[in-house]
Amino acid sequence: MNGASGSWSREWMNLAILANRLSLGLYFFLAGLGKIRGGVGQFYQGAFAGLRPAWLPDWFAGPYGYALPFLEAAVGVLLIAGFRARPAAGLTLLMLTSFTIALTGAGRFFGSSGPFHANVIFITLAFLLTVTGPGSLSLDAIRSRRGRRATGV
Repeated sequence: MNGASGSWSREWMNLAILANRLSLGLYFFLAGLGKIRGGVGQFYQGAFAGLRPAWLPDWFAGPYGYALPFLEAAVGVLLIAGFRARPAAGLTLLMLTSFTIALTGAGRFFGSSGPFHANVIFITLAFLLTVTGPGSLSLDAIRSRRGRRATGV
């Protein structure tokens, strides 16, 4: 592969990562914002309580359930900006895994609006960002380039 085609391929990869980051980030930001605007207590007593596994202790469920809307909005903003994107994607992956466990326990993983819940797709997107990082079109990449210039590397 020559340099030109490698550069072209990298550009497309960075665009794909950007699209992934923006779509997942916007989804999480809007999901969190909707829960905040609708009332965090309302969310906790409604949707969260309805899916909460019986084995999840109160000392964990309470703080997690009340923090969840704010966590969703925060990771959404971080992913959109590409700032601290790997940790944000990792946290998103953990949250999605917990949601999927809850959905499976409630018998809502298969068949509601497709062959399986859309969280499986979101998990793969979050995993991809955790592994690849935010790409060159991100605040993390800008910060990295500035750091290299400042140190002469």
